[in-house]
Amino acid sequence: MLQSLRIKASPTEPDMLPPHPLHLAVNMKAELQELMNMLRKLQGAIDFGNAPMAEREALAGDVTDIMDTLFEVMKKLPDE
Repeated sequence: MLQSLRIKASPTEPDMLPPHPLHLAVNMKAELQELMNMLRKLQGAIDFGNAPMAEREALAGDVTDIMDTLFEVMKKLPDE
C-alpha cells in the first residue's frame, strides 16, 4: 500500500513521498510572513507618496485589509 502513495517528480528521479503536511504549513507560513513584510514596505511607500491624500488613504486601507486577511490565514496554520 505504501508504494501506491509514492509519486515521481519526473521519470528519471527516484520515487518520493509527498511532503508532510506540517512541513507544507511551515513553508506556507514563512512565505506568508515574507509577503506581509513586502506589504509593510508598500504601506510605508503609500504613506510617504506624492499621491493625493484620499488616494493614499484608500490604498493604505486596501493594504491593511490584505494584511488582516493574511494574518487570519496564518493564525489557522499549525505551528512548527
